[in-house]
Amino acid sequence: MEPLTIFGPPGTGKTTTLINIVKEELERGTPPDRIAFVSFSRKAAEEARTRASEKLGLEASQLPWFRTLHSLAFQCLGVTTKQVLRGADYTELGKLLGLEFKANSSLKMEDGTLYAVGRSGDAYLGMIQKARIREVPLEKEFSDSADWNLSYQQAKVVHQAIEDYKKIERKLDFVDMIEQFTAQKDCPKFDVLIVDEAQDLAPLQWRMVHEVLKPNSKRVYFAGDDDQCIYSWMGVDVKNFLTASEDRRILQQSYRIPTSVHDIVDGLVNRLAVRQKKVWQPTDHTGTVVWHRDIMDLDLRTGEWLILARTNFIANRIANDLKDEGYLFWHEGRGSGWSISPNVLHGIEVWLRLCKNQYLSATELKNFSKLLAKGTITKAGRKILESLDPEFTYNLTDICERCEMSVTPKTPWHKAINVTDNERIYIEAVRRRGDRILTAKPRIKISTIHKAKGGEADNVALLLDSNRIFTEGPDQDSEVRTFYVGATRAKKALHVIEPQTKYGFAL
Repeated sequence: MEPLTIFGPPGTGKTTTLINIVKEELERGTPPDRIAFVSFSRKAAEEARTRASEKLGLEASQLPWFRTLHSLAFQCLGVTTKQVLRGADYTELGKLLGLEFKANSSLKMEDGTLYAVGRSGDAYLGMIQKARIREVPLEKEFSDSADWNLSYQQAKVVHQAIEDYKKIERKLDFVDMIEQFTAQKDCPKFDVLIVDEAQDLAPLQWRMVHEVLKPNSKRVYFAGDDDQCIYSWMGVDVKNFLTASEDRRILQQSYRIPTSVHDIVDGLVNRLAVRQKKVWQPTDHTGTVVWHRDIMDLDLRTGEWLILARTNFIANRIANDLKDEGYLFWHEGRGSGWSISPNVLHGIEVWLRLCKNQYLSATELKNFSKLLAKGTITKAGRKILESLDPEFTYNLTDICERCEMSVTPKTPWHKAINVTDNERIYIEAVRRRGDRILTAKPRIKISTIHKAKGGEADNVALLLDSNRIFTEGPDQDSEVRTFYVGATRAKKALHVIEPQTKYGFAL
């Protein structure tokens, strides 16, 4: 069977189509451990594994090859996590070089990302890793990036230092895994290989697929959407996806995009110089596209919202504005996510339950003891609260008597819990708006467009603000694709926020 490329425009059921392929394979007797479902991103691999488990009645352990590409390489190489560069290694490298490696030290094996962008040492490491996954000399990558804040001589020093460190310590980074796996070509035999989000694979990952995975697989499927290829800054070339196979199938019915949004985005992708022409249909509801001068013109008091920004800087600015207005939200990719500290949320929850005379476990109260405000409990009382008998549960009366706490059910939460004045003011503003503080699902999410890829919401607010690097850069196709991805997250309404500066995207 010749490889098949499946093009899935937004909301056309690409993942469902791929899971159905898996289902058909299982029905014909293909063992689940002979099916590989790989992706560049953890999000895609996890979604496929979860949906396959739920729909097909399989345990996750029965699908060992549903994973990211470098995770598959890691598994096949037989290395251990101790052999992988981690935070302590980057800290040591930073000391040796007089640079800081902060972004890359926080990368996790399961993330799927090969390197992180950042400043100081991370900027040099990003350039080095990008050259490797593009499979070009470091000098060419330095020239192509045209980042004159960096020094080519310094980049060479960093590169050599990292290679020397890995050799001495016998360690690998994520790019090494793919390079070594591809070189040794020791791969399991698969009946089926599905490469999802294939438009986001870098040249080195494509070589891993074409030279090792594909020759060891009987049936091969590539899936993705070239119009949503938004990682060119990480070395991705969309042409690799467009030329992956000659046999092509285009999914033609979106189950997400309303007509009004479809009209906008269909014109948008027609600006692209390089793409696969696709005709696909929107849903049968009209939806709305509304233009606004400012993000604060939106009525965010009700409904599900996804607020999308081009950069982290813009997303952070919006987060500060929403805090000032007393909105509770989830900020994708920022710390714990919630706009209120999880510790404070936990403390409020425990306190409110105690005030309702509920009985809590010793474990819950041990964590709560660390959050109590100064003056509500003595040091001795705090120690007692931290060492209650785990065989029993306790209410407020019990712990007040045992721990000599100077509180009552009428004590306000901000007097019982250790919070800053700013946190108290913000939480009170949230409560006045009527949003539930203790909720499992965020009603408002803030994200960059890149972090929101694959997501969706009833209402999407898309900020057209950008910066000079992007609006005047040579790769305008990537900018079109980025805002295409942002606009196509909307299920019902797209709210377009006009740029506040001269550096804005023309939708």
